[in-house]
Amino acid sequence: MVNSVQVMWGPGAIGFMIATAFYGAAFGQYIFYLRSFPQDSKRLKLFVFMVFCLGTIHEYALIGMYWSILISCRRSTSHECTAELPWQMVLGVFMACWIIFAVQCFYAHRVWIITEHNRLITGTICAFAATALVFGTITGGVIFVTRNPVDLFGKKWCQISAVAGALCDILITGTVWWFLRPARTDNVRSKPDVLNKLTQIFVHMGLLTCIMAIAMAVLYQVQDGGLGQFYSALPGSLLAKTYLNSMMGVLNARKSIREQQRLEVVCSSMELPTIPTIR
Repeated sequence: MVNSVQVMWGPGAIGFMIATAFYGAAFGQYIFYLRSFPQDSKRLKLFVFMVFCLGTIHEYALIGMYWSILISCRRSTSHECTAELPWQMVLGVFMACWIIFAVQCFYAHRVWIITEHNRLITGTICAFAATALVFGTITGGVIFVTRNPVDLFGKKWCQISAVAGALCDILITGTVWWFLRPARTDNVRSKPDVLNKLTQIFVHMGLLTCIMAIAMAVLYQVQDGGLGQFYSALPGSLLAKTYLNSMMGVLNARKSIREQQRLEVVCSSMELPTIPTIR
């Protein structure tokens, strides 16, 4: 294990600080969701609550992990501090895997609706999501046993999980764009401007998670875990919070779309009568 803490955990610490800001944004979005959509089904509310709780546990794990690495173990030469990952890291890995899987399932359900129950596309998305979960869980199990950072940032299991997650996001984003593009508006009964806004929201949120997943997969290939170059820790710290904010953003965007529709109805009812209708 390399002695330079800055080289090892610098990227992860930067990602942690940004992830904490993302968690604050997710907390605000969750409160906004509770106030704006009290009529949502209990099943959806329970699902959103579960994902937000996983995000909270993940944030706690990040705080505990970096407190242990950067504060408690500062200038310590004990074996626990120099050669082992804190237990919060294991917890954070498992929480991140389940957050990503839950949000990808949420998007898979949306794709199922948008594609009018296309089993091939939805099944492929679910397969990629399950692959990312399985290999992410294997990674968590390995580091639970070894507590070695090289096993987290240098083994193939986590790389496969990152690639599968990136492919899942690419497929989700591409599918939503394809089925909601103007040439296929017959698939969804709605006005063109609403469709355009819906497409923009899905694509933008999908691109955000997709960029993070791709960055993580690419950094796995260029870093050298044996030398303590854990560059993938930066997007790795952000990935779960990015998915959480993406889901909350899509849910909360319904409010602006509904307000736009309501405004259009009001404006249409206030239109001046045409000359032939005036008596």
